Amino acid sequence: MHPTKQELIERNGLRCMLCGKIVEYKYINWHHIKPKSVCKANHEQIDNSYENGCLLCLDCHAFVHSFDYESEEYKQYMDVIRENRK
Repeated sequence: MHPTKQELIERNGLRCMLCGKIVEYKYINWHHIKPKSVCKANHEQIDNSYENGCLLCLDCHAFVHSFDYESEEYKQYMDVIRENRK
């Protein structure tokens, strides 16, 4: 397991940071707030920091990926996640 995902779990438990649902480990995903694909497209290093990470249940992870990274909706959901992250 990546150290950042481990830290997210240790500090926040297995709770989705968007909907608040508690799930089993196999149903929690580590999501990069600034997506890896954006970093790669801009030839930037992928930001694996705690501040750029969050834990999402499978449903919420698929949901946030349905928005463009630059969209207002995506930014609003990421603000909710930041507020819910410990």
